[in-house]
Amino acid sequence: MQDPIHIATKIRNRLLSKLANLKMGDFSIDMKDLVELIEAKSKIEHNLIKSDLNPKDRQNFASCLRISSELVLDLLNRNENAKGTYVYLTLLNLIISGFINKLSTIEDRLYHIWTVVFVCRLWFSWIHYFHVTNSNKNTISNNNNNNSQTPKKTKQRNFITKPAFWCIEINAHTLVYIILLVIKKRLPIDALNTFGFNSQICENTFRIARSLSGAFSSITNFSVKSFMKRCEKISIANSIKSRGSQTGQYSFQFPQHHKNDKEAYDYSINNIKELNLTENDIEKIINRAFESAKHYVAMVNMTQLLKSKNIYSLPELSQFIKTILSISSSKIVYYTGDDDSNYDSDDDEFEDDDDGLAAFDDEDQMLSNTFDEDEEEEDNITANYLSNVSRQNFKGCRIFDKIDPQQINKYFRISVDSSVKYIHKQLAC
Repeated sequence: MQDPIHIATKIRNRLLSKLANLKMGDFSIDMKDLVELIEAKSKIEHNLIKSDLNPKDRQNFASCLRISSELVLDLLNRNENAKGTYVYLTLLNLIISGFINKLSTIEDRLYHIWTVVFVCRLWFSWIHYFHVTNSNKNTISNNNNNNSQTPKKTKQRNFITKPAFWCIEINAHTLVYIILLVIKKRLPIDALNTFGFNSQICENTFRIARSLSGAFSSITNFSVKSFMKRCEKISIANSIKSRGSQTGQYSFQFPQHHKNDKEAYDYSINNIKELNLTENDIEKIINRAFESAKHYVAMVNMTQLLKSKNIYSLPELSQFIKTILSISSSKIVYYTGDDDSNYDSDDDEFEDDDDGLAAFDDEDQMLSNTFDEDEEEEDNITANYLSNVSRQNFKGCRIFDKIDPQQINKYFRISVDSSVKYIHKQLAC
């Protein structure tokens, strides 16, 4: 399961990106709607601050909570021109409710996350068939040699990033799988606490384990065996803390910082003791989530195009997305550029990846584009002629007469004594 907090920040960063031009139906998804809200309304009404819209602060999860709060969503819903931004931030709110909010029930988690999945699928399908005109503001200039890629790049910028889309799909299916394992008694009921599935919990556990060394110990590191023993102590301490509010003769009271006390979660009050869901109940919840997704889609006027393409029902939509994603994910992307330590992997992923754009074309066109691009790239590589090389056996070196066409991006094509060979790029460095 992917880190839910990172998914939330990816959704926020896409909204604040200068390269993205998010569009949902007849409405644009724009940060300006939030800027106008901050300037026109009092902070008491929306609780937003200008730093919430700072694109440089990419891991600001507190900003995700504020821009997707019920106060902001209510104000955006009143603005007829901000319906796209309203639906988009509603998805962010549902992601937080479905995976991060500790008070959400299992039924609510399942309903919220699958609503997000179906809205993204319908949105993805709508962009697939949406006709892009050259008047779009993000159209690439005529200086680009490959003008045929302009509609593809424009469509790519109208949607969330591929990693974010895949993470949402992975988490939704993983949640269903975990619930099924709990129903079959193969996993404990505690496995449903999805709010603990993030890197922050792991980092905090490691910090606490190191703090158990004692104030006067100079040994900060420990073995795996020692770490497991410390985790047992941490588990016992957390169990006692969670029951500290219970009244009893032998109850323990631990001192706690006032900031942590505000976000304390009382497991003794709302503890999950038994899961009463069945597979039939899961199907009903998912079907109800699909109906909710169609409501959001109708708000931004995407219904007509989806109905005309016969992808407005659940079976047709699922089959369409399965076909598109299976073809798109079968491609191999190689990063052979220079290593830039300042590069942020979350910064508009795949903005310049032409292979990823094929997901928005027809299925036959996608297959042909994959091979055409490989052939064009192979033809554009100039073979270096090495006339002073008399060696014919290159055993021990990564020089081959033939290579897998899918591995073409890893090799240079050279000419040795009138014969064409392929040398690995790492060997050529």
